[in-house]
Amino acid sequence: RFVRVVSSPRHPVMLFLDDIQWADSTALDVIHAILSDMMGSCMFFVGTYRDNEVQIGHDIFDLMERLEISNVRTTKVYLAG
Repeated sequence: RFVRVVSSPRHPVMLFLDDIQWADSTALDVIHAILSDMMGSCMFFVGTYRDNEVQIGHDIFDLMERLEISNVRTTKVYLAG
């Protein structure tokens, strides 16, 4: 509800979280709850993780799948170098 209160189409909220490979499952649940709350929130979220520090089955991949199931629009950008 907090994001709905402080955001609007004219004043969206941007949340940037770096290195979310270190987030525990509870923190990822909070991210999911915030992003899947579609009732009037205007949120732009950027989350980064180091793909060389996560393996198949990491909670980040579960979060991405749950966001997709919740119809949260996502874009993945892969950077190398």
